[in-house]
Amino acid sequence: MIRLFLAVILFFGREAFCFTPQTRGVLSLQPSSYETYSRDDGKLQMFFADESSTTESKEKGDTANVSGDAIGIGTPAVELVVADSEGFLNAVGSFLVDSFWLSSDHHQLGNDTDITNEARMRLVIEQCADLQEKYGERMGKRLSKTSVVGALDKETKELIGVVTLKETILINSDVLDPEKAELIAQNAVASLGPKQRREYKNAPLHTIATELLSSNTKAVCVLSNLAVSRKARRRGVGSVLCEEIEALAQDWGYDAVHLLVESENSSARQLYENKLGYKKLCMNKAVPALRVDPETGSFQEIQADTLVLFKRL
Repeated sequence: MIRLFLAVILFFGREAFCFTPQTRGVLSLQPSSYETYSRDDGKLQMFFADESSTTESKEKGDTANVSGDAIGIGTPAVELVVADSEGFLNAVGSFLVDSFWLSSDHHQLGNDTDITNEARMRLVIEQCADLQEKYGERMGKRLSKTSVVGALDKETKELIGVVTLKETILINSDVLDPEKAELIAQNAVASLGPKQRREYKNAPLHTIATELLSSNTKAVCVLSNLAVSRKARRRGVGSVLCEEIEALAQDWGYDAVHLLVESENSSARQLYENKLGYKKLCMNKAVPALRVDPETGSFQEIQADTLVLFKRL
């Protein structure tokens, strides 16, 4: 019943997920419940609607106003939103299906790019469920930090770009799923004596990895799910999102951002390596990767050579 309700909401909101202040509903963001921050000489300054502040920390639910002058000629003025609410993640899930999975032949099986509404909706439901599980609100505290950043057109409030950041563990050349990383960290703490367990009970993943795990293991921040709508591409939105992710990583105490990219994905590699300054750390052969089957509206696993890239901050 819940998934059916989600499907109905997303289907009727398919044309454009606009975050308008006047609209109340599952897919709207209410400015009264969101803080905002602006850029000033490269630094982030917090401010509320009715008062100014010089606090530099960013929390989920914040939005940032970034003008075209700040990020290059021709770049649309955008508002950056950091949130983990169900409505926001549902909008992001639908956006990723249209602007990431279905926007490039690289991510699809076969040459037939046509997809029915029903097949698309199956993809949206699965993508939204995945985002809710990995980035959504939890009853308990996550051991590993996560963040979803959306770029909204400042005038229309339409979602035009997204990117995610997650904290996980790198073992040699393997970037683990955050869930597996949390399990390893929890087991490391559980193996300690009573006194040490209390000491590390609420320790962040970075501390546990540094102090309790082996020397070939370290905590890292991983950028993923970067996508920009077709009409906003080649205008600097992707670069703005990546810069925000790098700032978040620094806020979390990291001096580098990592990402995974398939070796044959030339357009993505050109962006990351040539434009954004990411360097190759290693290559992993035949790593599980996902493709979309437009006919069935499902995600299929394949094997692909994958690069681990990183950028010092």
